[in-house]
Amino acid sequence: MKSEANLNTKLLVFVVGTSGSGKDSVMQETVSYLASHNIPASTLRRIITRSPDKNEESTFMTTEDFLKLMKNNEFALSWHIYDNWYGCGWTPIKDAVTRNELLLINVSRSILFKAREVFPECLIVHVTVPKEIAESRIKKRGREDGRGLTTRLNRMKSNVEMPTPNKTVENTGDLHKTAEELGKYLKEHYLAVRG
Repeated sequence: MKSEANLNTKLLVFVVGTSGSGKDSVMQETVSYLASHNIPASTLRRIITRSPDKNEESTFMTTEDFLKLMKNNEFALSWHIYDNWYGCGWTPIKDAVTRNELLLINVSRSILFKAREVFPECLIVHVTVPKEIAESRIKKRGREDGRGLTTRLNRMKSNVEMPTPNKTVENTGDLHKTAEELGKYLKEHYLAVRG
């Protein structure tokens, strides 16, 4: 793993939640809220080995290509879940921090302890939603069926051990209000970090 001792990890915001919690929607809406308040922010495009999904901003690649990047230490974080690899590249992370920009990153709950090890001053945001709403959203988006759907639903119901989040938001009602709540928190954090 590359050493990034001079990286201001306070600008990194790891967003987690069960499948169907609406993390990507909350992140996109929060970035819009922050932009409207002159706070520079963006979301990280993860690299994923599964088929492209029109509802997700990610870069899709073959497992073979992904494993080559991983071998070359191109990922700050990588994990394997639901029969796919996911990765967060060093370059976009360093670029965002160099621009003094908040970077929101959608990661698995299972990788959070590693995230805190690599980026000790990062923020963790937990997006929650009742299980029945999450289940409905997972089925509606139609990304998985059969065994894949069952696996995702079962994992959604399990408790994954993770560090205590800095902020928890519930995403059950108005997406704009959820993003506004998170945006206000991140704006305050950003202004404190930038002094």
